[in-house]
Amino acid sequence: MANTPKLTLLTLFGLVLEDANPAERATLLSALPAPVCDIWHVIGRPRYARHISRVRAV
Repeated sequence: MANTPKLTLLTLFGLVLEDANPAERATLLSALPAPVCDIWHVIGRPRYARHISRVRAV
């Protein structure tokens, strides 16, 4: 993971969250440090949404 680009990690985190049930999702998000959680919401989540819509051709 150390060699994985940070933006790619955000996309992978989106995949994990999508597959998680609500309790798992809450646990994962609550375990993130506040700055990382902010980065997820501001950069990661929109980036993941754009990526997955291209992949699924939605």
